[in-house]
Amino acid sequence: MALALAGCDGTTRSSDYRVTCDIDPQLRHDSATLLVLEEDYAQLRVCGATHGKQGRFTFTGQTDRPKVALIRWDNDSTAPFYFVLEQGNTSIHITPRSWTITGSRQNQAYMQYINQRDAILNARVATWQEYLNMAADSSLKHEDEVLMVRQDSLLNDSLQRMTVERINRGDAVGRIIRERYGHQLDRDHMRQLK
Repeated sequence: MALALAGCDGTTRSSDYRVTCDIDPQLRHDSATLLVLEEDYAQLRVCGATHGKQGRFTFTGQTDRPKVALIRWDNDSTAPFYFVLEQGNTSIHITPRSWTITGSRQNQAYMQYINQRDAILNARVATWQEYLNMAADSSLKHEDEVLMVRQDSLLNDSLQRMTVERINRGDAVGRIIRERYGHQLDRDHMRQLK
């Protein structure tokens, strides 16, 4: 039973959207609420609520432009799921270990950022794991340590620059990234935000 509000924007020049979210049964969510961040008022507005059928939640309505949206689960305190609400069909698939968004241009840009971010974070973890392994078997030399610290520093700088660049675009994806990852920027990169 979907209780989505039609005409979520209340404008006459809006376009239809359909968001379908499939959740792995292990996550055990029975209901979901779609919220939109209203930039003009810096407030969240409820655009729909629904009960899931076999882990599937669907929201429909209208929007006049791409907006930052969240899905909140079962009115609990777990972190909401962020995405860009825009016209057309958007599909979200969530498992305990991963999630994907398909079907809309800005959400594809968001997923591209997330995939690049994950690759950099995985490379940092691999660097430090190699460091720990070499330290444990006493094969770590000073030159190796210097190289690994430099590599980690370069990876971190790459992640910070990528995050600043994406936030500074000023679109809905940038607003989500600012909300989710902006606090992780160091002081120097924080100053580069527009």
